[in-house]
Amino acid sequence: MKASKYLARFSKLVRNILDSSAAETITLEDEINTIENYLTLQKIRYPEMINFNVSVDDALDVEATLIPPMLAQPFIENAIEHGLKSKEVKGNIEVRFIKKNETLVLEIEDDGIGRHQAQENLKAHDPTHKSMATGITQERFNVLNRKKKRKIHLNIIDLKDESGEASGTKVVIEIPFEVI
Repeated sequence: MKASKYLARFSKLVRNILDSSAAETITLEDEINTIENYLTLQKIRYPEMINFNVSVDDALDVEATLIPPMLAQPFIENAIEHGLKSKEVKGNIEVRFIKKNETLVLEIEDDGIGRHQAQENLKAHDPTHKSMATGITQERFNVLNRKKKRKIHLNIIDLKDESGEASGTKVVIEIPFEVI
C-alpha cells in the first residue's frame, strides 16, 4: 500500500516536472501542486523526520498568477537533505506564498541544524562534495532577471534562537507579479 501511494505521488510529480520543464512560466497553482507532491513523497520516505505546511495568502489568485517553474524545490530539497536529516528530532518545513504589493513573496523556512553545521557535516562525511543547487538557482535567477524590468530577489537567512544558536534557515524569494 505504501509503495502504491508513493508511486502514484511520484508519477504526479514527474508529470508536473515534465509539464513545466518546457514552460517559461507556470501558474502558481501548478507550482504549489509540484511542491505538495514533492513534500508528500519526502514525508512518505521519511515519516519520522519531517512535517510540512504549505500556506497561500488569500489575496493571491493561484490560477492567474504566473511564475517561473521549480523555484522552491531546490531549497526545499536542501532543507531536507542538509537541515533536517541530521536532526535528532522531527523537523518542520514551512512554505509560504504571500502577496506584498506587486510582488509574490515565497518563503521556505526550516527548523533544521542551520547552514554552518550542515556544511561541517558535509565536509566530515564527503570532503569532495560540491553543493551546486543554490549556485545554479542563483544563475537561473540572473538569466531570468536579464529579461525583466522588475527583478527576482533571493535572500537566505540563517535563523538563530534566543541564545544565538542555529535554529534553521529561511529562504525568501521575491518575484514580481505576472498575471494571466
